Amino acid sequence: MLTFFRVNDPYRIIGAFVLLILIRLPYLLYGAPLSLPELNWMLVGERLSEGYTLYTGLWDDTGPLAALIYTLIEFVFDRSAAVYVILGLILTTYQALLFNNFLLNKKAYDENTFVPVLVYVLFSSFSFDFYFLSPVLISLTWILLAMRNVFYRIESRSRDNRILGTGVYLGLAALCYLPSIIFLVSTFVAYLLFTNVSFRRYLLLLYGTAMPLLIIATYYFMNDALDSFWNQYFLSYLEVGRKVFTTPLQLLYISIVPLIFLLISLYRVGQQRFTNQQTKIQQIMFIKIIATLGTLFFVRDLAPYHLLPMVPPLAFYATHYLLSIRKYLLAELATFLLALLCILNGYAFLFGWFSLQQIFPTDNFMVQATPYDEAVAGKKTLVLGDNLSIYQQARPATPYLDWQLSSQQLLAIEYFDNLTEVYNNFSQDMPQIVVDLENVMPQLQARIPLLESAYQLQPGSTDVYMLQEN
Repeated sequence: MLTFFRVNDPYRIIGAFVLLILIRLPYLLYGAPLSLPELNWMLVGERLSEGYTLYTGLWDDTGPLAALIYTLIEFVFDRSAAVYVILGLILTTYQALLFNNFLLNKKAYDENTFVPVLVYVLFSSFSFDFYFLSPVLISLTWILLAMRNVFYRIESRSRDNRILGTGVYLGLAALCYLPSIIFLVSTFVAYLLFTNVSFRRYLLLLYGTAMPLLIIATYYFMNDALDSFWNQYFLSYLEVGRKVFTTPLQLLYISIVPLIFLLISLYRVGQQRFTNQQTKIQQIMFIKIIATLGTLFFVRDLAPYHLLPMVPPLAFYATHYLLSIRKYLLAELATFLLALLCILNGYAFLFGWFSLQQIFPTDNFMVQATPYDEAVAGKKTLVLGDNLSIYQQARPATPYLDWQLSSQQLLAIEYFDNLTEVYNNFSQDMPQIVVDLENVMPQLQARIPLLESAYQLQPGSTDVYMLQEN
């Protein structure tokens, strides 16, 4: 396996693509089990494809650029989990090629090789939720493009347009996945430590980063939604509680395989001699690892897929380790072991092999059957509570998708502004069924006569309200 990719042949990317297909094919054949975050992204795309505006017609913290991509997908394919996996596969292949090309151009290794493509593919499979087309995966493309520009700057004197482009890429990454703005800080640190960038160019980098954000802010300002954009996309990371998918300790268990290879690779790198430029690239990659860990402090739904930005530096260091093994058989064995452990790691946590269900209980992360599935199937539904699985067979109604964001208004209807907005949101998009998990509906009906006359509690139920036909 290692020998095949060690050749500097662009067509090796086809082999990487086939390998990715083989790794993810069992997942697709099993039916592409749906996770709660992935269902949320589908619901976002579905709602926006109906003509609603993000942050006003739909309350959610998904990045606007990622939401646009989900809107286009849902407009064409309509809730196909397999499509999200296939598109994620294609994007991962492109990222692996992009990553390998700028390492080749910058002579990051002593030999020209496509081994980084192989290792990138393997590390991008060590957790099953890496397969999804997540906002993190989309933002990683822009981060890699920014990283390429940083490497160009280290080697030679970059022109202003490359510095500006680096900022634009980071701004686009932030529009997909807001915590990736931390990579702006890591880029500043890299420029500060390894280049002689002038103060004017630091300002140019900031301007480039701010440009996409300001364009989107202008769009929402013109649509009288700037406050909603600010509160739901920016402040939600600071003021709204986390969704409990996994704990930091569980995340550590899930990452044990790449962590072991990282430590071994760092030890091997420390024993070798490199050119000055190679050493700088290694140090920048280490800064990227720290930046990725920094993003975990700001995510709202801590889950393994937030570790995706760790894949490039992991692949970079592991490639150094594999290339340093001089014995052919030992090098192939180490590569096979890496491939086996990464693939097994992803599927073991998905299916709970080796009692791993106790380490990462996927029941909290995957979409589950609910007692409401038959009642809500194919109907416009509003769930008042934190159980996104109910939407698996339903269509979302009203803007209140994210319960933690929505509860700030729905549980504070004693304020006239909130009461008025709740009335408007219901009257413009009346759900056929309301599943009230938080006992909110009686309070809403007491304050809003429209809801009192329009909805009745379903006989034999304590939390399902049906829209009455006129």
